Amino acid sequence: MRSPVRAVAAVIALALSAAACDLGPDGPSTATGRITGHPALGAAVLDVTWRGVVGFEGRGSTQVYAAPVPGSPDRWRVVLVSPAISDLPFAVNVESSLVEAPTITVVEAANIGNHDVDVAPLAVHIER
Repeated sequence: MRSPVRAVAAVIALALSAAACDLGPDGPSTATGRITGHPALGAAVLDVTWRGVVGFEGRGSTQVYAAPVPGSPDRWRVVLVSPAISDLPFAVNVESSLVEAPTITVVEAANIGNHDVDVAPLAVHIER
């Protein structure tokens, strides 16, 4: 027969170990992104669906132009442009570091010579 003290101690230990599994502090954060799949990107148009987006920033030589899509909450159209060949690095500012992962699609892309690039092999990588 088990002692009631041992049972209570086991429950407390289990509760403490569950509490130790913390995802980190909540609050505003910045995620960084880049596009891979083409060696000479100069521009891209992204369709971004992500709850809690506050804004977008260019990184390196990338310039960013973004606007919310009317009638579609949490959805943005984002244009990334760089005068130099790059993977078009950018940042996304979000209200909460614990918000779910985004859905990002490359809608159009161009190389540094402003010629269309096939978007099928392009991928957007986000790091939080």
